[in-house]
Amino acid sequence: MSRQKILLYFSIIVTVMIFASSCKVNRSALKKPLKDHGFDYLYTKMSENQVYFKTLNSKFDITYQEENTKTTLKGQMRMVNDSLIWVSFSPALGIEAARVLLTKDSVKFINRLNKSYFTGKYELLDSLLNTTIEYSILQSMLLGNDLTQYDVNKFKASVDGGYYRINIKERRKIRKYIKSGEIESKVLVQNIWLYPESFRIRKIELKELGNENKKLVVTYDEYTEIDGLLFPTTMNIEISANKNINMDISFIKTRLNIEQKYPFKIPSKYDLLIN
Repeated sequence: MSRQKILLYFSIIVTVMIFASSCKVNRSALKKPLKDHGFDYLYTKMSENQVYFKTLNSKFDITYQEENTKTTLKGQMRMVNDSLIWVSFSPALGIEAARVLLTKDSVKFINRLNKSYFTGKYELLDSLLNTTIEYSILQSMLLGNDLTQYDVNKFKASVDGGYYRINIKERRKIRKYIKSGEIESKVLVQNIWLYPESFRIRKIELKELGNENKKLVVTYDEYTEIDGLLFPTTMNIEISANKNINMDISFIKTRLNIEQKYPFKIPSKYDLLIN
């Protein structure tokens, strides 16, 4: 064997050994806090790095795909933390096509293209999407936050593919968030993957206990810092149920704690779409 080939093979072996050693060290470094402190360490770090604000204003691009139909829209989202989410959707021409107002107990929607509207509770979204949806889940999903209104039972912490992973086998709505006479929310199973550097959420997987066919998965590919807080820049939402829905969202500009309005008036000539 020539001297050049020996040197080449030796270089490859050394490179592989260094890479393998580096991976081992990184994985070991990730595991150490779990060995020392366990689940509490991860959950505390995740909670400390969640975003809190009074109001939020953001522009975005969204690609919505349901089965074989794909739609691309632009939009603006305004939010009052833990209170309401206002969203306006527009096609490329910039004329508003639809407007949505979400509060803790109601869903309102105006479709300007066919002059229709609907109002109702979150059971309406549950039936349309065939999955568990409510205000706290929607807000957490858009912000990359955990479900703070749900308790934590039967948990497990681990390292998975370079990320921290939290598995919460049972999540029920905390009693103080259950209204008098309201049916207790479904038991949820949740997997959360965290970026080890920032403890912000990389991916969330949410499903109902005992129903593997209904699943909500949100993946956060990128975050950006705004006023010292990390907000999602690009995210993918995947709903697996009777119909498969996929959404890619890119937030273009986000501002915090500004004065803003949330106009929502249903024109008298619009038709009620759903009771």
